[in-house]
Amino acid sequence: MKNLRTLAALAFAVAAVIAGASSLRAGGERKKPVKPEDVTLVGKIVDLQSFMTGKFAGTDPVRATQDCIRQGVPAALETEEGLIVIGMGERGPSRTLIPLALKKVEVKGKLYEKDGLQYLDMASATLVKEKEEAEKGEGDEEHESEEEPVEEPEP
Repeated sequence: MKNLRTLAALAFAVAAVIAGASSLRAGGERKKPVKPEDVTLVGKIVDLQSFMTGKFAGTDPVRATQDCIRQGVPAALETEEGLIVIGMGERGPSRTLIPLALKKVEVKGKLYEKDGLQYLDMASATLVKEKEEAEKGEGDEEHESEEEPVEEPEP
């Protein structure tokens, strides 16, 4: 477990260094932090160790991601625009994010950005149902109610 935390901290540090180095090369100076803003983002919940290495402990990637987050590996939101590290102040995101590992979620919170690294102080996370599943579910409910009418008892 100690090795896993050390590796996670190392992966996080490497990501921060890479982001910082790329900003230094681009402008020659560190950028000032961007003013934090309230956002709602959609993406997939990952742990930094598995995301950065491409390796999962065991054969079940979901369980491996859950175990990493449970053991303190930083969680992140993988979006189309890039990776955003997730935190929840002193509470930490693990209890909320463990059941959402490798699933598409909608996350709300305050987004911070500095030297190319993004951090989301998460307020909430909810599972995103795919549009097709939602439409299929709604259609099934309507169809079922037509087939099985509810009879009211006679007085």
